[in-house]
Formats: sequence, structure tokens, C-alpha cells
Amino acid sequence: MFLWRATHESLPTNLNLKRRKIKEDPSCPICRQETESVMHALWSCSAVMDVWFFSSRGLQKMKVGFKSFKEVVEHVIAILSEEEVELFACTAYHVWRRRNAFLFERKFENPSRIAQVALQLTKDFKEANDREKVDLIPGRPIGLTTWSPPPLNVYKANWDASVDQVQSRMGVGVVIRNWEGSVTATLRSSRCIFLDAKLAEAMAALRAVLLCKQLGISRVLLEGDALNVVNDINSEAKDWSSVGLIIQDIKAELQNLEYGSIQFISRNSNCIAHCLAKDALKLSQESITMEGIPLCIQHMLN
Repeated sequence: MFLWRATHESLPTNLNLKRRKIKEDPSCPICRQETESVMHALWSCSAVMDVWFFSSRGLQKMKVGFKSFKEVVEHVIAILSEEEVELFACTAYHVWRRRNAFLFERKFENPSRIAQVALQLTKDFKEANDREKVDLIPGRPIGLTTWSPPPLNVYKANWDASVDQVQSRMGVGVVIRNWEGSVTATLRSSRCIFLDAKLAEAMAALRAVLLCKQLGISRVLLEGDALNVVNDINSEAKDWSSVGLIIQDIKAELQNLEYGSIQFISRNSNCIAHCLAKDALKLSQESITMEGIPLCIQHMLN
């Protein structure tokens, strides 16, 4: 989501604030030498170049001559691996955070520290979201391996998210079934987002809960294959990040239900929700189906 804002020139740089008549001085608050555009703040400022110098070899100034930060992102996606793209996104986000810390708190972290933090967070992100490998670790809980109906008078809502990095979109898929296994409703929805798989999964889980609320379902068991999101929802820990705030909303909605619970299920057993999420990327508007089955999953239910 951060890179989506950056590529659409939506960050509150001094130049953008001047255009909105909020500030008069558009210059960079760090170098004081050039106008602070998004491109300057995240890529071409001399203080930012130092950060990219300490980053991975693939991210070190690939070339010069980009006209906008959107061009930088497009170039990164075109030539680098998925892991390097994730590192790029994380580094750019922390470059922006450092800028804000300097502007509002007069704190300024050294460039090597920023690069190290971004690298570590990217590694943590990969480990937390490597759901395929979770199922293969001996002795580790692997979740349910097959879909099973919920208890009598309880509905089960399976949810999943799919991220299209090239188009900067996420797809949400939800399928609600009753205690007899019959499909009650499905949802396919898409929206703009960028690269953050955990954020996408959390938003999908929230949409699943809200769909149940919308349909008047007060007894529901949620299932998803994003182990880190499920664990966060079942944890009592507080997290004030963008993902953490969504997790708090999910917890609140579940507590307001007569019965609300969430559990982890293996990827192979969540294939219907996954297929709906993939198909959602093709849609421009949200689609809720209560009569009939979407074509994309008919072969999985017959």
C-alpha cells in the first residue's frame, strides 16, 4: 500500500504539500538542496543514495535517468527477483519513516542501519508467510488437511487473499458453507494494494467477518491458510501497525458475534477460497453470490 501511494504521487512530500497550498517551501527537509518530490524523497536525495548503497547488490543504484518513482518501481519489478522486490519495498518504506522521524522528532538513523532493518524485516516476512513450507516441518502443527463441516447451527467461512504485484492489486475470496457443507454465499472482491501479503490476508479475513455480519450470520468459524494472521488474531498481544489495527478490528467483530472463532487450515484444503481470490483479480467490482455458484469454483464442488 505504501508503494502504491508513492507511485501515485500521494505521499505528503513538501512539493505535494505546496501544490495543495499547505506549505510554501517545497525543498527537501534533509538536504535542503532540491525540491522534495516523491522521487527525490525515496530515491535521488543524496542522503537516500547512501541507504541504497548499503542495500543488497541488486538494489544498489541500478541506473540513473528515471523521471519518476513509478519508473523506478516498474524497473525494479521487471529486472529483480520477488525477494529483492520485497526488500526494495521495505527499504523505501523505512527511508520514508526516517524522513518523518527527522522532520518531526529530529532523529536521523544512519543509512547502514536502515538497510539492515529492512533486510531483517524482509527475512522475517518471508519466514512468516512461507505457508507451503510450514506443512512440511516435522512435529509442527500443520492445520486441518481436509475441509470438514462446522458443528450444527454454525457456519464456516473460508477466506484467502491473492496479490498481483504487477498490477498493484489484491483479490479477496470468501466462501461460506453451513453445517451440511452447502454453500451459503461467496464473495470476490479486489482493491489496490502493493506487495504486502500479510496486510492483504488480514484485510481478507476482516472482509470475511464483515460478510457474515452483513448476512446476519452470528455463529461462524473462520478458516484461513495465513498462519501468521491466524496466530495474531488468536493472540492477546497488541500491535499498532497497519496490519495490527486490522487484526484488532477482526477481534472486535468476532467478540460481537454469538459465536466467533478462527483457525488455521492447510493451503490445499483452502483451495476454493484461493480460487475465488485469484478470480477476484479480474473483477472491477465486488461480487457477492448467494444463489448459484461462481463458474470458477463449480468444478471443485461437483
